[in-house]
Amino acid sequence: MIHIPSDKYIKSTLQVGTIFKLCAPELIDTDIPHYFIIVAIDDDDIHMVVCTRQKDKREEYFRLMRFDLSGLVRIEPNSENGLTEESYVDCNQNHSTTKKALIQKKEDGLLKWIGEISYNQYDQIRTGIINSTINFLPKDLLVHPED
Repeated sequence: MIHIPSDKYIKSTLQVGTIFKLCAPELIDTDIPHYFIIVAIDDDDIHMVVCTRQKDKREEYFRLMRFDLSGLVRIEPNSENGLTEESYVDCNQNHSTTKKALIQKKEDGLLKWIGEISYNQYDQIRTGIINSTINFLPKDLLVHPED
């Protein structure tokens, strides 16, 4: 197998819409790897949302907090996004990291490129973030390569 240096791996895969499987207890308080979708890149700052399969718990939480349900976006698995199960994105949460941190995660074997979401899926997530009353990611950062 060909070894690709971690910095080149991140440089070639990092773009808005990319899905990484990532172990990031500093972001989500668990050692279990989760799927993170890149929603914005601002110089070295990388903004992500996380996927979950716990639809019922998220919906219950949204109702309890009186959040708009457009902020819970369903992502159907397909060959492009690399997901294996139906997943949901809570657009009220923004997880930020840096390119350097992603490179280190790759070096440590804690990051893997999975695939990319479609423009339509990204647009649904962007709408959920914009409609969120607690995710203050600036609208002008939410730009997809196809915009």
